[in-house]
Amino acid sequence: MQLFDMDVTIGERIEVGGLGVFPLTGRVTDSPPYLTGPEAFEQGLIEVHELDPPQVPCLVVTNLADVPVLLVEGEMLVGGDQNRTMNVTVLCPPRSDLTVPVSCVEAGRWGARRQVSSSSRLAPGSLRAAKTASLEPPSGDVGSRRSDQGRVWEEVDRQSLSHAVESDTSALDDVQEEFEERIAAELDRIEPVDGQIGVICTIGAEVVGLDLFDRPDTLRQYLRAIVAGHALDAPAAMAPGGGLQAIERFLARVDGADCGTGPGVGLGDELMLAGSVAGIGLALEDHLVHLAAFPVPA
Repeated sequence: MQLFDMDVTIGERIEVGGLGVFPLTGRVTDSPPYLTGPEAFEQGLIEVHELDPPQVPCLVVTNLADVPVLLVEGEMLVGGDQNRTMNVTVLCPPRSDLTVPVSCVEAGRWGARRQVSSSSRLAPGSLRAAKTASLEPPSGDVGSRRSDQGRVWEEVDRQSLSHAVESDTSALDDVQEEFEERIAAELDRIEPVDGQIGVICTIGAEVVGLDLFDRPDTLRQYLRAIVAGHALDAPAAMAPGGGLQAIERFLARVDGADCGTGPGVGLGDELMLAGSVAGIGLALEDHLVHLAAFPVPA
């Protein structure tokens, strides 16, 4: 089926706890070169630090590479004065500093500054959905990309209670670490299939989220983190569901959603979906780099 002018095919379901995971494969096209956040951190080509003076909804990213660095919506940045998660998807220009919009996911710490690193995790789907739905239309202004921080903290508290994990600083990362240890064997089964450029996840008969990328190598860097994030929202006892018809209906809603376009925070144009879905994405040179989309309750 068609999705943002891309032909995608839905693959076979894999179970992770109460979560259904469906690969999306598609034809790979040429895209501008970039490094993903995980690759850049591993190679020492990115630094993230606080503003001076520090501000909760912003961090500064220094890209030391000769190509752009991609940081995707929901990507976790651990350290600084408190842990954060990316509000939007950003392509950081080469050899430059860029202020990026973030949300705090560690309400009980401000200070005791630590070096910022990638946690190799993405925020839970429910938190990503709530955060995305609260954003204003894209304008290229970092200040306009602020989320409803109170709503984000509510989601972190809910996850902590749901999974019976106590954190001295109300850190989402602590909840994720303990939960992922519990389901490590199931997460280890998640491997991309040939030509996979996206993933769609279901809980029961309901679609809970979609991530679509421009190429398989990028999907590979984020797949486990996306699945683990959605698995936090999935009761282990949930009966299998989420047939192809429900997924096809959701993808049709994504493809037909109202799409606002504006300057990206970094390189490219930001896409924002509204209506029956909440979505955020990034295109560069009319080429979709990343799209995240979530259902909006009727």
